[in-house]
Amino acid sequence: MSASKKPFYFFAILIMMSASCSKKQDASVTPATNISYSNSPFDLQGINAKFAKDISYDSKPRTQFDIWMPNSSAPTGLVIYVHGGGFTSGDKDFVYTAQSGGAWDFPSDIRFLLQNNIAFATIRYTLLNTTGENEGIKKPMNDIKRALQYLRYKASEYNIDKNKIILSGNSAGAGSSLWIAFNNNLADASNSDPVLRESSRVKGVAVRETQASYNIEDKWVNNIFADYNLSWTEILANETGNIQKIYGVSSTAQYQSPAITAYRTEVDMLALLTADDPEIWMNNTLREVVHPYSGPEISTHHAFHVRELKKRADAVGVKNISYYGRNPVLYAHPSNETWTQFCKRKINE
Repeated sequence: MSASKKPFYFFAILIMMSASCSKKQDASVTPATNISYSNSPFDLQGINAKFAKDISYDSKPRTQFDIWMPNSSAPTGLVIYVHGGGFTSGDKDFVYTAQSGGAWDFPSDIRFLLQNNIAFATIRYTLLNTTGENEGIKKPMNDIKRALQYLRYKASEYNIDKNKIILSGNSAGAGSSLWIAFNNNLADASNSDPVLRESSRVKGVAVRETQASYNIEDKWVNNIFADYNLSWTEILANETGNIQKIYGVSSTAQYQSPAITAYRTEVDMLALLTADDPEIWMNNTLREVVHPYSGPEISTHHAFHVRELKKRADAVGVKNISYYGRNPVLYAHPSNETWTQFCKRKINE
């Protein structure tokens, strides 16, 4: 470990103790499909499409999705959207209205996709406990993976081409989408649950206000925020509560364990990104390029997250459409391609 003992004592004082750091995964079931159509939560403006809500992809309390499906005689592409909220808040209805002061016009974006014969699903997932969390972010991220696999397993029922799926999201939903997209195929061929035997690979991934890695000690210090000479001590002073939740730990000893060292590696999207991964669309342009702890949520949505992802993607040869920085704009892809145009292009390739 690169940090001295002193920051770890600080870490231990600030977080609550818990009895266990178990990483067990709940047994899953395959819910029966029961599609009941209803009115779209926003005006589709005459587009010929159906809407269904609260469809379960698992048996847990927060494992449902809503879906808009264009009327099509042939299977369509699909965009899956994953909401943000720091893994502790948010819901699938995030896309029902425009967000970020109107900068993200989801109703208009969904109508664009439907007009181009692309279905759209928005999912919710299990949230982390605000105190006493003992599983960490792989708990919600595995839910999101299952939602993708479930929609692929039920592709014929939703008239979806399972080979034309895009993952998308913002904030925690963005980081989760990158984690799934950059992993090798997470299908479990021998699993008794047919959903989990489905592929997790996608044609593309589109993210906004993303994090580049959840290996905070290594990548935030040495890569993402190297310009600011952040120390692990300074990060701990600002991120202790997040670190407890992200890794499911409650003591210095747990954080220092080999299990958490491995966990950090497993949720390091920067390191996971390799040449065989899908093309990426990325945009971190809502916040000014300032010190990561000069205001709320700057550290988790900083322009340098996309800068580092682009640097890594360029190095390994993964195509990317990147935008990052505000006052100043540090990089904007010359194509000016929007996220919905990206989804349309990738699905039609």
